[in-house]
Amino acid sequence: MRLTSKTGLALAGLLLSANALACDTILPATQVGISAPGKYCLSGNRSLPIEINGPDIELDCRTRTLTNLSIGGGPGGGVGIMVRGGGKVVVRNCRVDGFANGIQADVASGAQLLNNTVLRAQDTPIIVHGNPFQGPPGPPAEPVRIVGNRVIGYDSGQPANWGPALRVHGLPGAVIANNVVAGYRGRGGLELGESPDAQLTGNQFLDFETGHRMIQFMNSPRARVVHNTIMSRQPIGEGLVGAVDATCVENVFINVQPSGFASCSVARYNVEQLPQP
Repeated sequence: MRLTSKTGLALAGLLLSANALACDTILPATQVGISAPGKYCLSGNRSLPIEINGPDIELDCRTRTLTNLSIGGGPGGGVGIMVRGGGKVVVRNCRVDGFANGIQADVASGAQLLNNTVLRAQDTPIIVHGNPFQGPPGPPAEPVRIVGNRVIGYDSGQPANWGPALRVHGLPGAVIANNVVAGYRGRGGLELGESPDAQLTGNQFLDFETGHRMIQFMNSPRARVVHNTIMSRQPIGEGLVGAVDATCVENVFINVQPSGFASCSVARYNVEQLPQP
């Protein structure tokens, strides 16, 4: 009986996993817009952007790449993946290369950006906006999740970016976790605006070439900042800026001055190595 039970659980897990990765529609290489609810995926690389218009749409690029062949502009206004009206929209496993903005999303409750990679962005790699004044006060029932994404700045061949690697605005209770920014040449790692009660967990900001504000909070109190890492070979300026009422636990900041932990209402077990004089 025990063996049968374990086998049944294993088969059920496989079926659930297969269902999660199922694809209703292979997006044609020439199609830019998606408006009907459903699960879409890519079967190959492409040079056109993608525009998602509406809720309940899932895009799984399956690690395929969207490449802007005309650096400095091109189709789609310089945005690789644009999301509008994105309640419960999911964008996962996409590689976006050479667009001014890699992923730009106007989202609502339950939206997710999962395991995407943005390379050679010319402006701001990932932008996620919500509306903090929609619905009842407080975090939404299903918070927006920005998890496991990567912004890579090495060997871009472009001037330093004007924007931060991630700009997140208007998303109370947002979950921002396990993202990696490496070799970026912009002005900061994360800009969080009008997003109280956000959770920043396990993010890594590595080897920045410039940037004077690594994690900046703007009207975003009560954040949880836990297990994040900032590490650079050269001094890069401020760590946390505006962390009002934040809980800051077990973060590691190397070559950051000041760290910003003093502004946290709770600060425990954080590690900071200051630049050498």
